[in-house]
Amino acid sequence: MGDQDGERYTPAIGTKPDRDDDHEFPTLDIETDPIDVARQSPPDSLSELLERYDDVVADRDRTQWDWLYNAFPAFRLSCVDTERARQVRVAKLLSTLFITVADDVAERHGDRETFAELANVPFDHQHADPSHPDVDGEIVRFGIDVWSCFRGLYDDSPRAHEFSEQLRFDVRQVLAAIEYSALANHSPELVSEHELWRYDAYNMMVFVHADTDLANAPAFDVQELSALRQALDRTQRMARIGNWLATWKRELGEGDYSSGVVVRAVETNVISAARLRGFQSPPVSDAVEEVVRAIENSTVEDYFLDCWRVEYADAARFGESIESVDLAAYLDGFETILRSHIATRNAT
Repeated sequence: MGDQDGERYTPAIGTKPDRDDDHEFPTLDIETDPIDVARQSPPDSLSELLERYDDVVADRDRTQWDWLYNAFPAFRLSCVDTERARQVRVAKLLSTLFITVADDVAERHGDRETFAELANVPFDHQHADPSHPDVDGEIVRFGIDVWSCFRGLYDDSPRAHEFSEQLRFDVRQVLAAIEYSALANHSPELVSEHELWRYDAYNMMVFVHADTDLANAPAFDVQELSALRQALDRTQRMARIGNWLATWKRELGEGDYSSGVVVRAVETNVISAARLRGFQSPPVSDAVEEVVRAIENSTVEDYFLDCWRVEYADAARFGESIESVDLAAYLDGFETILRSHIATRNAT
């Protein structure tokens, strides 16, 4: 608890950004989106799966997949073989499609039985059963097909075997993040900002996407893996912050109170947990607007921008330990993503 101007979040090892240089960090009034969703569309090879998504799931519209496909190059590790850049991009869209379906099944629809079957899909020793009672078999079959397409591309990667155990571990963390978010929506009294940083950030898939990059990066020096993963830990939280800033208003209107922005607002007494618990299902728009105004008039969003800047500076210090990846360019990519998130938020 505490007031809304309380202590700023800092990582276990953190440094404040150097504000003496000329770098201008993103602010909340950005209006120009640096990512052009019309620049390139997902390839025709994905058309059938995306059409099936529209028929079977349809929780997201096509603009989400277009945005992702055009965003992935911004934060691709520089060591990826340029001749495999397209395969990497498609693989990332497929893995994100699978996780998005699992996430929406668990969080939007509260379908724990179907999520449990989807959570089996990525692992060879676990069996996903579309015919299991109380399961949406069509969605499970779709998830199986999407993950199979992803694994086909991943397994064709030059260093796939080298990073496959790492990939399995990181996918488990993403599924655990989804489970935590679903639990948080069911029992909002258990949620804390501390646990969101610990569990929820994995939903951004930064580690999984990096695993896909590394499997296609002959020039990457595996001796630098520990330092790289420490940097990824910071960039994953940066990605989570950008997503929170972009989506908390929409999610609040959908009855999802697990965003870090909303949780921070509760913990700093900007709004009360009782006020959220009093929402109807789905929430009444007037009640949502009152909460939105209270948060916008507080320092909660500024707090998360400060957190993003701290993470940026903390990630940058690993550049001295990593030579086979251009870490500065990678961090620039996450700044591009943040600017896009804020611009999209401000346009709606």
